[in-house]
Amino acid sequence: MASPRFSAGQRVSILRMRPPFPPDGIYEIVKALPAERGPTQYRIKHQNEAFERVVDEARLEVLTYA
Repeated sequence: MASPRFSAGQRVSILRMRPPFPPDGIYEIVKALPAERGPTQYRIKHQNEAFERVVDEARLEVLTYA
Protein backbone atom coordinates (compact mmCIF):
# COMPACT_ATOMS: atom_id res chain seq x y z
CA MET A 1 0.00 0.00 0.00
CA ALA A 2 1.38 3.41 -0.97
CA SER A 3 1.48 6.21 1.57
CA PRO A 4 -0.61 9.34 0.88
CA ARG A 5 1.02 11.92 -1.39
CA PHE A 6 -0.52 14.89 0.46
CA SER A 7 -0.71 15.73 4.16
CA ALA A 8 -3.17 17.67 6.32
CA GLY A 9 -2.78 21.43 5.96
CA GLN A 10 -1.15 21.24 2.53
CA ARG A 11 -2.59 23.54 -0.14
CA VAL A 12 -3.64 22.05 -3.47
CA SER A 13 -5.79 22.75 -6.50
CA ILE A 14 -8.28 20.47 -8.23
CA LEU A 15 -7.85 19.37 -11.83
CA ARG A 16 -11.06 20.10 -13.73
CA MET A 17 -11.71 16.72 -15.34
CA ARG A 18 -15.51 16.55 -15.71
CA PRO A 19 -18.67 18.43 -14.69
CA PRO A 20 -19.80 19.50 -12.21
CA PHE A 21 -16.69 21.63 -11.93
CA PRO A 22 -15.65 22.64 -8.42
CA PRO A 23 -14.66 26.28 -7.87
CA ASP A 24 -11.16 27.30 -8.93
CA GLY A 25 -8.79 28.32 -6.21
CA ILE A 26 -6.90 27.02 -3.26
CA TYR A 27 -8.08 23.99 -1.31
CA GLU A 28 -6.62 22.73 1.92
CA ILE A 29 -6.14 19.05 2.67
CA VAL A 30 -8.19 18.24 5.77
CA LYS A 31 -7.06 14.60 5.95
CA ALA A 32 -6.32 11.49 3.95
CA LEU A 33 -9.09 8.93 4.19
CA PRO A 34 -8.40 5.37 5.32
CA ALA A 35 -7.26 3.14 2.47
CA GLU A 36 -9.94 0.83 1.19
CA ARG A 37 -10.23 -0.21 -2.42
CA GLY A 38 -9.31 2.09 -5.28
CA PRO A 39 -7.34 5.33 -5.30
CA THR A 40 -6.28 7.26 -2.22
CA GLN A 41 -8.90 9.85 -1.32
CA TYR A 42 -8.77 13.07 0.66
CA ARG A 43 -11.17 15.38 2.43
CA ILE A 44 -10.47 18.90 1.16
CA LYS A 45 -11.94 22.33 1.94
CA HIS A 46 -12.20 25.51 -0.15
CA GLN A 47 -12.12 28.74 1.83
CA ASN A 48 -15.38 29.96 0.23
CA GLU A 49 -17.39 26.80 0.86
CA ALA A 50 -19.06 25.67 4.09
CA PHE A 51 -18.52 21.97 3.36
CA GLU A 52 -15.71 19.53 2.62
CA ARG A 53 -15.29 17.52 -0.57
CA VAL A 54 -13.91 14.00 -1.03
CA VAL A 55 -11.52 13.84 -3.98
CA ASP A 56 -9.31 11.16 -5.51
CA GLU A 57 -5.57 11.81 -5.31
CA ALA A 58 -5.31 11.85 -9.13
CA ARG A 59 -7.51 14.99 -9.26
CA LEU A 60 -5.21 17.01 -6.98
CA GLU A 61 -2.04 18.89 -7.75
CA VAL A 62 0.42 20.68 -5.52
CA LEU A 63 0.31 24.45 -5.69
CA THR A 64 3.60 25.95 -6.73
CA TYR A 65 2.45 29.40 -5.61
CA ALA A 66 0.41 30.77 -2.67
